[in-house]
Amino acid sequence: MSMFLNPFNAQEVDERKLELAQVQFDAMSTSFNMMLRGCLEKCIPHEYGEADLNKGEMSCVDRCIAKIHYANRLVGGLTQARNVGPDHLRHYEHFKESK
Repeated sequence: MSMFLNPFNAQEVDERKLELAQVQFDAMSTSFNMMLRGCLEKCIPHEYGEADLNKGEMSCVDRCIAKIHYANRLVGGLTQARNVGPDHLRHYEHFKESK
């Protein structure tokens, strides 16, 4: 379907919601990449001879990701409850510049 025939094109975009969506995307992208890097570094040896993970490596990665995901949910719930936005995150601008 053509985007020119889309009836939603005439709707206004709320800049605040767009800004919050960008912050959420940046946070999730960074969290995922850091989680992946950290768990792989912790659980998988640098020198490996097999293409597949063994049982110990799989369970280590599962536990590592579960812990980080749980902590992320707790922090996310707290920030939502306190209505924290990008203007409260002083380190966010520095974080964006370092990408």
